[in-house]
Amino acid sequence: MNKNWLTPRLFASTRCTWSGFKLSALLGVFLLAPMLGRAAEATGTISGAISNAATRNTLQGAAVAVPVLSMSVLTDNTGRFVISNVPPGTYELEVTYIGLDSSRRTVTVSGGERAVQDFELTNAVYKLSSFKVTGEREGNAAMITEKKNADNVKDVIAMDAFGYLPNMSAGEVVMRLPGVAGSPTDEGLAYRFNIRGMDPTLNNVTVDGGSLTTLGTNRSFELQSITGAMFEGMELIKGQTPDKGADSLGGTINFKTRSTFSMKEDSRTTYNFSARMAPPFFEQAPLRKEHRSHPILNLTHQQVFSVLGGSRNLGTSVNIFYSENAVGGFETVFDRTSISNGPAPVFNYQTWDNANNRKQQSIALRTDYKWSPTTKFSLSVTENDNFERLRRRVRVSAAASGNSNTQVPSDTTGIVPGAFTNQLTVVRAIPSTSAAGTNTNNIDVQMDGPLNYYVRMGRVDFTGEHTYQNLNIEYTAGIARTTLNTGQGRGGQLNMRLFDPAAQIAGRPVFFGGAGWILDQREDELHPKFMQNGGPDFNDSNNYLPRATDGLTQARNEQDQLLKQFRLDLRYKLPFVTAPTTLKAGFHWRSLQLDQWGKDRHRWVPKATAAYDPAVRFTPDASYVSYDRVKTGRRIPIWQAEGITKDGRPADPALWNEDLYFNESQKFIGTNGVTEWIPATYFMAQGRLGRAGLLARTGYLAGVRFEQVRTESFGWVRSRVLSTTAQQVADPVGSAERDYGVNYRNLPGKFTQKFPSVHGFHDLTPNLKARASWSTGYGRAPLGSLLPGETPDLTNQILVVNNAGLKPQQASNWDTTLEYYFEPVGSLTFGWFHKTIRDYIVANLDRGVLAAGADNGYNGQYEGFTERTTQNAGTVYVQGWEFAYNQQFTFLPGALKGLSASFNYSWTSQHGVGSAVAPGGTPVLGRPPTATTPAVYFGRRDIANFIPSVANASLSWRYQKFNTSLLYNFTGEHPTSISLLAPALNQYRYSMKTLNVSAGYQHRPNLGFSVNISNVLNEPQRWYLGFKDRTRRTIINFVTVTAGVNGRF
Repeated sequence: MNKNWLTPRLFASTRCTWSGFKLSALLGVFLLAPMLGRAAEATGTISGAISNAATRNTLQGAAVAVPVLSMSVLTDNTGRFVISNVPPGTYELEVTYIGLDSSRRTVTVSGGERAVQDFELTNAVYKLSSFKVTGEREGNAAMITEKKNADNVKDVIAMDAFGYLPNMSAGEVVMRLPGVAGSPTDEGLAYRFNIRGMDPTLNNVTVDGGSLTTLGTNRSFELQSITGAMFEGMELIKGQTPDKGADSLGGTINFKTRSTFSMKEDSRTTYNFSARMAPPFFEQAPLRKEHRSHPILNLTHQQVFSVLGGSRNLGTSVNIFYSENAVGGFETVFDRTSISNGPAPVFNYQTWDNANNRKQQSIALRTDYKWSPTTKFSLSVTENDNFERLRRRVRVSAAASGNSNTQVPSDTTGIVPGAFTNQLTVVRAIPSTSAAGTNTNNIDVQMDGPLNYYVRMGRVDFTGEHTYQNLNIEYTAGIARTTLNTGQGRGGQLNMRLFDPAAQIAGRPVFFGGAGWILDQREDELHPKFMQNGGPDFNDSNNYLPRATDGLTQARNEQDQLLKQFRLDLRYKLPFVTAPTTLKAGFHWRSLQLDQWGKDRHRWVPKATAAYDPAVRFTPDASYVSYDRVKTGRRIPIWQAEGITKDGRPADPALWNEDLYFNESQKFIGTNGVTEWIPATYFMAQGRLGRAGLLARTGYLAGVRFEQVRTESFGWVRSRVLSTTAQQVADPVGSAERDYGVNYRNLPGKFTQKFPSVHGFHDLTPNLKARASWSTGYGRAPLGSLLPGETPDLTNQILVVNNAGLKPQQASNWDTTLEYYFEPVGSLTFGWFHKTIRDYIVANLDRGVLAAGADNGYNGQYEGFTERTTQNAGTVYVQGWEFAYNQQFTFLPGALKGLSASFNYSWTSQHGVGSAVAPGGTPVLGRPPTATTPAVYFGRRDIANFIPSVANASLSWRYQKFNTSLLYNFTGEHPTSISLLAPALNQYRYSMKTLNVSAGYQHRPNLGFSVNISNVLNEPQRWYLGFKDRTRRTIINFVTVTAGVNGRF
């Protein structure tokens, strides 16, 4: 790769970005000039720290004011404050913080001197118990305080706001925020979230403002890969500001680590030791019953030292986390034909059993050092590993002839015409006429695993901060890496298929298929009767052999991501302006390098399948009991891949033929990479319109961010004409080299952008705040779209390629909110937003006809082909409403004062216009209409994976040493796949409602007990096709119970 582009000459060649650099540099000089030329002033400084007397935690966001001077500041993340430019004299200081009683004290200031005054705030509620102050109360107060003090629209939440969550996962907290909607994975895990209607791939996740490496090539960060125990809180930034990355369409999730100086004690240790269980009094999958309990351990220690003559100037913290998140699940699938004017038969019926144990271990180290009263350095190191070594999946599928949703039952199809309803399908046996059995009905049994999924994430960040009278300088350098290893583990994937031994001829290829069955859902929709209707006995293991093309496969892949970043931020408070005004400028830079390897991919075909041998059979696993067998009594045989393999290879190589060409070609197909460089500059101003009166209640933040993005990718693509099967068998290495090795591609891409934003707010009353903002942002194209990729359609002379120059989708965002804050510890928020998304990414757009000659971009190949790719086109609109309420009812009498509640609801709509690729084709959202492909309107029911409504509610109660809570989540019905030309095939996900119940007892501060029941109602995940009486898919993840001990000392 050519990395010499990152030079001043290149910046000079990019007009927009270079202008941004010059403006920021000039502003930086302007910021520093007053410092360099300032003479000694006669004013003084007031500083100190604000803490909670009961919890011994310092308080971020506490308001410290000198009322007579109309001067006020907020405390930083260590609870400290500095008021500069204070004339000599004696003044009264006033400190306020939501949920705590205000405090006033007198301080005397001398010219050129620093007066120190600390405050410890409290409230009568904290005096009710001598054992423990609830983390939820302080966490909620901090959340509300930070949200109230913010210059832009965002939501803030403490990681302990809902007590001890069952898996201590960051995703369990994210899903409770307004505007966030999530769909659980097939294992019931919460780690992919839509924010304000935007797909997870279009949003961003950061830690302390720094970017994170992601997994895969779609830019979506999987929140299950990190534990929430490492962080103090989290903010969802909905109104983007110039000093933060603009790469988010819906919002940015920023996790915040706790400063080691955020406590008053010299040391503190907290722990939580739990067990996650599948108790026998709840129904469970058989595999889960065999391993009912698994540990979750979390230990945090903080220590503050006095070193080198300083006082409490060195702070350290360590967090150690270990979790085994064991899951069990069952899935059933009923794929139906596209008949819309009557009942639709099931052409493919599947059941799936799953068992997995996700082991996660992490250690987070942080050191803070106060070099002087004005200088602080921080170093944080994190290592987080997420391992899956034992995932087992068994899938049984019964597919009618053709295995197609468009087939019409007739005298030649497996589905018997006139003998089906929405609850009953009759499939007759059809003799097989091909080795693959494509003309007939097939029953497949697929087993894989134990699968491996290893994620290793490491991160190091160094931060320096210098705070002077009016100038603040902060810089951060960081490096992070993620290694992802995926594959089919020790066993591989074994694909067995039904066949009729009586119809085979020894020495010739096996003809698969020929089954017949009756699927009857009339008595039980989820666990139907599945009865023989002719053909070979599908309960006899002697009637199965590995499939002809992929009987046994092994795929081991590795992906590495390396992220480097640097940020420099300068903030200067103008001392000569009456209205509080701060200027801020900075330079940010990051690079992301992704490399993928697919060199260990294999597939084998048994010799007995290629040339039938009546003596060869594979022994099933008679001990395996599926959930389907428990519910129906069905006894279709099951095999285990690891039973016939050794370290992912056939245990008896004499029984198998390997497709060597497949292995050699995959070395090229699976190896590729991309590097992305993003330098950025910004400048902005923020402050209030006045120091006192009405203008002092109006604040603003405005500025612009400049970003330049350059990418460079590499990889191999196929030749126009591939080698023949005979050539591949005779010379697999040479054939792969000719088909792929000669087609190396190196693709560059670049673009520049600017992102202005304006945010304003007005305090209508001390507790009522109105906000309005306009901001811009973008959603980057998936990394996979930037990799080389060429797929020719030789029949229609079309070449489909990836687009390395694909630009991001651009968003113009409007936000308005009305926020009311009330004591004790409560808030009420109404919000509206609107997004206009331009440069919408649309697939399958024609870019022109390829010319002849070696310089046509494809080494002279594909002359006359139409080049088709993904491009930026069209506009999409999103708007929505958000409502949020939370309050602690400490004003109620008696035992009721321990009640607290929260509720939020979000409604979002999305719409746009699209058209078909060709007349009569399927319309695509964002594709511009033409004379032959008219415009088609897309509403929120026509856009896949768009979730229109979501709600959360919680109710908790604490009385003396006891506490209990309810957590409820609602995710509205939404489409997951759309076929506008065949509405009967539109797939929708039913609304999902989950309820968690927890209780606890705090015996003393260092010993408490907790229990949590997740999804206590065992709510399944369900989908339907076209009509609600056509259930397609159901997943049951079952109920789990987490019980443990916790404390602090």
